[in-house]
Amino acid sequence: LERQLVLQNLMRERQTAMQIAWTREFLKYFGTFFGLAAVALTTGAIKRKNPGVLLPILPLSFVFAYQYDMGYGTLLQRIKG
Repeated sequence: LERQLVLQNLMRERQTAMQIAWTREFLKYFGTFFGLAAVALTTGAIKRKNPGVLLPILPLSFVFAYQYDMGYGTLLQRIKG
């Protein structure tokens, strides 16, 4: 029984490590998209003189912050706590 618990903990740790690795990889691509979108939306807002064009940056920034916290921050430690 003790050996089974040790194996279950090992599998859980591996699964968590895999999730963090996937999040970090996803963050690379999403960060690039977010950066390009921010530049494009800012340029569009300046050209059109309409600050409403910048509105999509808000939800994208929340997604980016969540993914960053999951991959490089303390989100998993807070969840465990």
